[in-house]
Amino acid sequence: MNLPFIPTQGGSHATLDSLYPPAAWQLPVNPALPAPRLPAPPVERQNHGDYREYYGRNVLAELDVAGRPERLAVINKAWPHSLFDVMLLVADPQTVHTGVGDTADPTLTALLHAAHTYVRFLSQPDTVRHFDLAGAQLVIGFNHDRTLDRDNGQWWDKTMHWHLNVWPRSVRTAVRPHRLVDIHDTTLRRSLVDPCAYLAHQVMADALARSPLPDGCRILPPDPTRDAARGLPVGLKVRLPHWRFTTTAACVTLLHTLHDTAEHTYAALRQAFTGSPAMCPAWQRPPLLPTPRVAEHLAALDWLSPAARHDLLRLRLVLRDVTDRELRLLAGRRDLANRSLTLGGLSYNLSLVTPDLIAAAPILADTDELYLVMQLKLVSYVGHSPAVGGAVASTIDRHHGPLLTGPDRRTRHDFQHAYLHALTRTPAPALTDTSGGTP
Repeated sequence: MNLPFIPTQGGSHATLDSLYPPAAWQLPVNPALPAPRLPAPPVERQNHGDYREYYGRNVLAELDVAGRPERLAVINKAWPHSLFDVMLLVADPQTVHTGVGDTADPTLTALLHAAHTYVRFLSQPDTVRHFDLAGAQLVIGFNHDRTLDRDNGQWWDKTMHWHLNVWPRSVRTAVRPHRLVDIHDTTLRRSLVDPCAYLAHQVMADALARSPLPDGCRILPPDPTRDAARGLPVGLKVRLPHWRFTTTAACVTLLHTLHDTAEHTYAALRQAFTGSPAMCPAWQRPPLLPTPRVAEHLAALDWLSPAARHDLLRLRLVLRDVTDRELRLLAGRRDLANRSLTLGGLSYNLSLVTPDLIAAAPILADTDELYLVMQLKLVSYVGHSPAVGGAVASTIDRHHGPLLTGPDRRTRHDFQHAYLHALTRTPAPALTDTSGGTP
């Protein structure tokens, strides 16, 4: 799990890298999944104001959520992940909804409906043929992280927003994966696969053993060898029965179960490591308790498996306190902060993924292998690390990918508005188009 301290670097002590399971070093990863880019993209900045001012003309539509003051804003990203992507934002001028914990169930239902509509849109043979999407790969997900002082998965906008991403066959096959052990840049390697990824998977599986999952849902145990063989993303994997499950109240309940369990588990472990469950302000981290005290606290958590308890104690041994002087240094060196300072609180990405590729037949909506994947972070500066093109984890390169040509932008426009047309004309539990325009 994510615990907020500086890890030991070098010397005679073990480092965070010692927390990787041995098989994880052989995982196939993609250090630069190319994303298209605008010839003159806007300057990246954090959103501290109104979403309409921040996203401007890129807001394609705003959809009312029945009985709620917030809306779903459908957005054309200025920094795309893919030629065929769309973003959904929980849009509220009065309140920032950061994640599952402070987003109302009708709004979560609307987000899931919009995601399911995206899948059904991509399951139409005409869509697949018109946009040449045969062999493309789909991932739908969002990030949760309240860290304010270093890069993280929800860095630019703390408002809950979902990425609906499709990577075409040409992108998926463009780069041959590397082994994790061959990624020599420490920050990049630990961002592709967080050193605590498999430990966090085990801890969450232990914690969820006390919470019944909806019928048809089951948790896969941690197994890097299986992940590599099946091309599954790193992280806790809950196998879902089918895509229709995402339209049910049980799926909303599952989102709450995962988020609430992660929050409670994080608080319990932070208490065990520091004596306090509370998150610190920016550029502060609490001191660690002595190792014997941490061992006592972990022993009192009777829901932890022996393996998880053992590895959590190993985590304590590779962490050290951060001094005020070091924090001042890191505040002026974002690259060092990303490498050396752990995230400030609970951090995860939650994604709907399937290893099946898009095809005109059989259609994507009929896949029998679907997962809800929770990637928990300790130091990784990326949110979603998708399993695309034979890799189990990727970083999206938004700065060196191909420039969007005029035809590319027209194709992107047509794709997004065809999806929006499907979304606004599909019976939904809560959505009404109030944008005033015609897609």
